[in-house]
Amino acid sequence: MTRPDLLDGAALHEWLASHDGWRVSDGYLVREVRMTDYRATARLFEAQVDTAESLDHHPVVTIGYRSVRVELWTHDRGGVTRLDTDYAEAFDEILATRFAGEFETT
Repeated sequence: MTRPDLLDGAALHEWLASHDGWRVSDGYLVREVRMTDYRATARLFEAQVDTAESLDHHPVVTIGYRSVRVELWTHDRGGVTRLDTDYAEAFDEILATRFAGEFETT
């Protein structure tokens, strides 16, 4: 699969302005959420697997007792691309539709 080009700073800034909860840290697109309990945390991890597989784009997901941290970057491009923002938007959709009331952004 051909990977998209890196997003320039202006495009990334514009995307971030319209997507609450996401930020850039060390060149990665990052979102951290606090879940209501460990079961919700585990279900959220499982829920994102189909998105990662369908995009052939796999984030770094760190799971704690009630926390999930998602880090995105396109490894072979060395930074953030449209592939990362596509995954991030799908992740947000999962949170909104399947986990409403079970999370808060940290």
